[in-house]
Parts: sequence; structure tokens; C-alpha cells
Amino acid sequence: MRIRILVMLSGAITVLGVGLIVMSEKSKPETESQAAPAPEAPAANPVESEKETAIAAGTKPAAMDVIKSSQPMPVVFKEFKQAGDLKKYADLSRKALLLEPDKIVKRRLLKDEEFLKSLEALLKTAPNDEESQQMQNSALDFVFEALNTEMKSAAIEVLKGVVADATVENSAVNEMDRKVLAGVKAEALHNWAAADPTAESTINSLLPGPVSQKIWANVKHQQESNLGESAMLRAGQ
Repeated sequence: MRIRILVMLSGAITVLGVGLIVMSEKSKPETESQAAPAPEAPAANPVESEKETAIAAGTKPAAMDVIKSSQPMPVVFKEFKQAGDLKKYADLSRKALLLEPDKIVKRRLLKDEEFLKSLEALLKTAPNDEESQQMQNSALDFVFEALNTEMKSAAIEVLKGVVADATVENSAVNEMDRKVLAGVKAEALHNWAAADPTAESTINSLLPGPVSQKIWANVKHQQESNLGESAMLRAGQ
């Protein structure tokens, strides 16, 4: 089971205007005025704050939430040329025991760099029905499994593309799509950082905006919490 990361995001900012206060004294002309006070701190818009927090949540929406859309399957999924291989991988992943023919197929896929690279497009596109969501989940699983093989470098390149994608920063994009892609990005960051502890500086250079930066901050916080809990468990044994 992939780890889901809760990601929080600060709200949008509104600007409050501040007027000048005019004071008069009996001994001075009425036209003399006092300097304007410093502007108040900007206040968060609670509606926008709640919306952005939901969009940046690292937990991908449930299948039933996604398939409510009446739109046709995104072209990226519909025209994915290696859908057959992705389905084979998904079928193998559901098996508790792999027979020798199954192992041969899986070994072939885990050496196919072109297949691995082709999955990046699926990870940067929001699914809108059950079939495309299953394809995206299988693509994620394959990339994460490839991190533990000789294709690790190629898998990291795919995850770099996911991390650098700016769709989650775009308020013009459908809210549900941004939620889904924020979840994908959170998983990508978690698994990449876990596979390569030296990746932080590279990750920081790729983050395209504040939503992605907050996702990354919370991924790191979750990893630190996990390490602390593990240490406490070992100490108590």
C-alpha cells in the first residue's frame, strides 16, 4: 500500500485599505494632519484557504469521487500505446504467487526503459473515470518498483518530471484534477526521497510553486515522524 501524505496549504490573501486619521489642535491650523498609521497585516480569505487546503491534500480522492465526471477518458489514457503492458503488470501485481511465465513477463517489463518513461504522461494527467484511475495507480506502482531495480535512474527521471509539473499550482485547473495530481506528487516525493536520501537539493530546485513546496515540507515532516516512531519502538524492545 502506498503511503498517503496529508498536505496543508496556506490560504489566499486579501488586502485591506487603511485611511488617514486627521487630527486638529486649538493652537494649530485645522489643515495640519497626522501621519497615516502602518497598514494592517493582510487577512486570509477563509473560503479560498479552505479550497486550497483541500486541493493540496496528499490523499488521492477515492475512485467513486473521480468517476463522477461525465467527461470522456482523457486522451493521454485513451491513446496510451502501451496499455497492454500496463494491464499485464496490473494483473501480475494482483497475484499472490507468480508462476515462471509470470516472472518472465515481469522481468521483461522491469527492463523496458521505454515503457517506464512512457508512464510519466499518465502521472501528470488527472484521470476522470475508474479505468483511467486504475491505469494511473498501476503506473505509480510500476515506477516505485523500478526504483529498486537496475532502472532506478530512469525511474528517478520520471519522478523528476512529476515533481516539476506545475498543474497543481494553476488555479484555473479543475479542483478535483488538482487534488488528484497533488496526491500523485506527494507519493512521488515520498518514494523518491526514500530511495535516494541525497535527493533533497535536487527536489528543492524542481518545485514549481508554493503548493508543491508545502507538499514537500509535509512529506519531510511525515518521514521524520516515522523515523522517530521507529526509534522509539526499537528502544522499547
